Amino acid sequence: MTAHGCALYIGCGTDFDPVADLQSTVSRFIYVDSQPLTECGDLYQACTPQEKMWTYRKTYMRDFAGAAESAGFQKISLDGVYPHVYKNSTTNQEVYHYFNLCFPIQSFKQNHAASKEELTRLVFLLSSVTHLVVRKYVPNINIFRYFLRPIVFVGYDDTIYVETLSALLPYERNKITAHLQQGQYRDRFSKYIYASTVQKREQIYASTYNEFVSNFIQSSIL
Repeated sequence: MTAHGCALYIGCGTDFDPVADLQSTVSRFIYVDSQPLTECGDLYQACTPQEKMWTYRKTYMRDFAGAAESAGFQKISLDGVYPHVYKNSTTNQEVYHYFNLCFPIQSFKQNHAASKEELTRLVFLLSSVTHLVVRKYVPNINIFRYFLRPIVFVGYDDTIYVETLSALLPYERNKITAHLQQGQYRDRFSKYIYASTVQKREQIYASTYNEFVSNFIQSSIL
């Protein structure tokens, strides 16, 4: 069976596990990270020059390229072209790497790597997304404006899904899992995949978010 899906992974870091885990269903991955400019995920907050220096990750691009090569990917885009594109000729999968980019896009003018035209093309590409990868970092609910139809939620076991909502910081209150926990936006997902990193990379499919969370709780107990 040929994979045709398109997965969005915000806060990807150098993680190529989802590429292997979704090999049978996803052929294109949109990787988004605010590194190397900042690991905080926010290019729009007021930072002093000293704070920006602390959050800059100078080895990130080299580390990402190394992780891509280890996963069987080679960079096929030309130098200076944004985003960087990597391809695995064996699995025929592609990774589009959008770096220095906080997401959702708050301002075309404030992006430090891409032009308005490049980001406009990204928004168009997002209309074809079929899977959302959630691992450690949980995206803001504003990303739903980019999707045309319900998508598949792919959640990893090293992510927090059940929290004390009253204890969340203001900027955390609009993350997807906080709203899903309250029963909101569940119609934006067609199904859920619980991805285990410890039990032979097992994937458990769930039709509802409650079932997905139950799998998370059971796995945490084991």
